[in-house]
Amino acid sequence: MAKKAKSRTIAVRLISMAMTGYYKTLIRPRVHRPLSMLKYDPVVRKQVLFLEQKRKK
Repeated sequence: MAKKAKSRTIAVRLISMAMTGYYKTLIRPRVHRPLSMLKYDPVVRKQVLFLEQKRKK
């Protein structure tokens, strides 16, 4: 039996670097670099850096 093909996209979790425990889940193409972006964190009510962490199954 042939192996199953890998998905073209993966689900990733963007964790707030303000260490509030707030996160956002996004889907990105598998071939792209890891995501990092400025997003609004409602816990601290500011724009903070969010870095990617792979989502656990």
